[in-house]
Amino acid sequence: MAIRWQGDWIWSGEALPKRNAFVRFRRTFAYQGGAAALFLTADARYVLFVNGERVGQGPVRAWPGYWRYDSYDLTPYLRAGDNTLAVRVQHYGEGNFQYLPSPPGLLAQLELDGETIVSDTAWRASPDRAFVSAAPRISVQQGFEEQYDARLSDDWTAADYDDRDWPRAISLRGALAGPHQNFQDRAIPFLTEEPVLPQRIVSLETVQSIPHRATIHVKPYLVPGDITSNHVNAHVLAATQIWAPEDCGVALTPSHFAFGPVKVNGVLVTDGRANLKAGWNDLLTSFHHASHIQEYVICFDGPAGLRFCARGDAGGAPWAVVGPFGLTAADRRKSETFMDLSIISAEPLVEEATCEEGERVWEMGQVASLTDRPYFQEVRPEHLPSVNVFVQAYTDKVCAGEVRTEHRDGLLSGSEWTTIQPDPEGRDIRILLDFGREIVGAHQFEVIAAEGTILDTHNFEFIQPDGLYNFAETMNNSFRYICRAGRQSYRTLLRRGFQYTYLILRNLTSPLRIKGFQTIYSSYPQSRRGTFASSDAKLDRIWQVGADTLRACAEDTYTDCPSYEQVHWVGDARNEALVDWVVNGDPRLWYRCLEQVGQSLDRSPLTEAQVPSAWRNIIPTWSFLWMRSCREYLLFTGDRDGAARLLKFAARNIEGILQYINADGLFDIHSWNLFDWAEMDTPNIGVVTHQNCMAVLALRDAAELSEWLGGAGRAAVWRKMADSLSDAVNAHLWNDERAAYTDCLRDGAHSKVYSQQTQTVALMSGVASGGRGERCREIIHAPPEGFVRAGSPFFEFFLLESFQQEAREQDFVDTIRRDWGFMIDMGATTFWEMWSGRTGRLTRSHCHGWSAAPTYFLSTYVLGVRPLSPGYRSVVVEPHPADLTWCRGSVPTPFGDIHVQWENPNGAPFVIRVKAPEGVEVIVRAPR
Repeated sequence: MAIRWQGDWIWSGEALPKRNAFVRFRRTFAYQGGAAALFLTADARYVLFVNGERVGQGPVRAWPGYWRYDSYDLTPYLRAGDNTLAVRVQHYGEGNFQYLPSPPGLLAQLELDGETIVSDTAWRASPDRAFVSAAPRISVQQGFEEQYDARLSDDWTAADYDDRDWPRAISLRGALAGPHQNFQDRAIPFLTEEPVLPQRIVSLETVQSIPHRATIHVKPYLVPGDITSNHVNAHVLAATQIWAPEDCGVALTPSHFAFGPVKVNGVLVTDGRANLKAGWNDLLTSFHHASHIQEYVICFDGPAGLRFCARGDAGGAPWAVVGPFGLTAADRRKSETFMDLSIISAEPLVEEATCEEGERVWEMGQVASLTDRPYFQEVRPEHLPSVNVFVQAYTDKVCAGEVRTEHRDGLLSGSEWTTIQPDPEGRDIRILLDFGREIVGAHQFEVIAAEGTILDTHNFEFIQPDGLYNFAETMNNSFRYICRAGRQSYRTLLRRGFQYTYLILRNLTSPLRIKGFQTIYSSYPQSRRGTFASSDAKLDRIWQVGADTLRACAEDTYTDCPSYEQVHWVGDARNEALVDWVVNGDPRLWYRCLEQVGQSLDRSPLTEAQVPSAWRNIIPTWSFLWMRSCREYLLFTGDRDGAARLLKFAARNIEGILQYINADGLFDIHSWNLFDWAEMDTPNIGVVTHQNCMAVLALRDAAELSEWLGGAGRAAVWRKMADSLSDAVNAHLWNDERAAYTDCLRDGAHSKVYSQQTQTVALMSGVASGGRGERCREIIHAPPEGFVRAGSPFFEFFLLESFQQEAREQDFVDTIRRDWGFMIDMGATTFWEMWSGRTGRLTRSHCHGWSAAPTYFLSTYVLGVRPLSPGYRSVVVEPHPADLTWCRGSVPTPFGDIHVQWENPNGAPFVIRVKAPEGVEVIVRAPR
């Protein structure tokens, strides 16, 4: 519902950290019955409590110019008399791939019978110092690692809590002032809250942490004031001096963020080990790279008595940033040819920091002589997290020793207390819990512990059949809870994706009792109206695993994965939406994603690759897939009003495409020209064949969408554009000698790289026809020696689409059995990001929504239910049985579910039964 905001954005008047600030708000009010509706939003995120009970959290991610709020019916939570609203707000202070940096604040409005209570200075506001603000980032895509110190907290959410010592909130600006505009309700349901218990205890062991770990947030010293997530290209060094009480050796221990080359006392460390002399030692590490996050991690295993100080005996900060220095010629070429135009060059902040000076400093390898130089910048405490939970957990060393427990299996019951005894040698205790499948949600537990006891978690997704643990090595999938004395419970603020959890108990001075260690599975609600079963149990399992993959990647948008990123990647979302439809038949999340992508056109000429994001980035193929998805949205949902709004965005996107058509009639752009995780030749600048073909397909799909909505004239114009682009591809990108489409043009000449991917898109887009089409078919089904082959399940979505167009039903089913069956055979409970490495580590992410293609195709192609006209007004039921002997299932439509059952006995008639809702025209096409 629409709301007329009457209050102000409010905040705390006390001094707060610039990054990762937390503020608590309270408002007490009288209630005598009747309706009670609360409208609430915040920048960046909030958690709402009413009379001490947790009610919800939000808001959904959004562009500041299209901000969202949440609506709550509070009547079930209120009682006659005084009641209290309590809200915790987290403000990131910098961007990530889900959030654009904007001013902080809380905006609330409570509508009671005859009274309106708004956010104003009548509210109380106090910093929440239980959360550690100086924490490392989870990743560039997400916010900050969660670290909570319960010793600094109290029962502040309770209705009877005395907040008279809290200061009044301050008013920052009017509700409609500032960057937050065009307020709309969230328009999608709140996420689920399903408790999931661990299924087994994999191991119990004692561990010991290496003594020296440093995390350095470098970016403020490279590009002060920049709080975007754009890449920063830098020539910079990090420096410290190490005091050793005696001559000793140290080992540099790798963690998730790789550091650059390291020199100790001027000597390059080549084997991970270095020698320190008694007294002060110089350490320099050099970086020439383009990075989003600019957060460096370096770890040392050595004597506990080492001390770190950038200025040595002079005292001060443990670390310093040396530079940034002028970029080398290679650095500048990197900026000029980088994957996006938003890359920032870290230029010298002082005149003396020339490129030559930086190279001289590195060559000398000394630190003590640098401390008076103007480019020597001590790192401030807020940029040196004292704890990095992931790094500590990742580098822990297993020790010999028995873990003593009582009622150990209580960890699996949720209702029984487990007691864990301290280690006699004072070592930490680590318990590995297996939740049995990929899940996503917040950790929750109850403990009785001594003050200062620490609970750390280190989560990861997979243990391979060969025993290799697939840790999340490019993110902090971790959190810390420091206990106060006595009985207490906690639910983490953040959702995390994983199957396995290391629960690590540190500083355990007395027995700890724990109960209900579980995960609150949190995803977009699933109706599971779609079903699929067949004579092949593996295909049935694949369909189900695809549905589970989609669920784990559906929250307030479709996301790429529940662990590493939780980002709305636009190309991923196109495929996920189709899977979502055949599983659930709910259009709301699909529309919200499409609309949010269109809103990125306020900032960029083409829709951006991940939204809303502080990294301004375009992947053209993702933009073209979004255009395809706009047409598919109307085809599947029948929502003409929503589709008409999307068509306006599509028209703007096509205007953007026209800006990049070169003199040869080809699409030619400087951007991230990605398609598949494979060795294709897709340079960041120039003509890339696959995206020219994808543009042809997108233009034709947009034309059909326009035609469905009554815009035949515009449809004709767009089809003409598509035909011209197709002609240009055939004129300039087909190679007669190789009898194939080259991957790209390099300096006007055909690339030497040819791929299965490029031929697939050329064929499915209609660019390849006649003899060229036949040749593309040959390459798709049997790539010749030297042709690049599929690198990810994402690309194989399009391969399956090509099989479908060609009615190659046995190849279709066999491909699913082979490639997705491989993941099932390896123990996958959700589908992976890639399978390019079938030795060593199998994949990076073990849950990626872009990989769930079989679920969509098994319902629409094998079971055989597809819409013929927008909204399933007419439907074709056309099974493609291949070697299956029977199949049954249901497919959602806006009018109800279509149920199909067919039988395919050898040497007998094909039998098919269809039950469809009233008002749906059904055309049945049996295979014989």
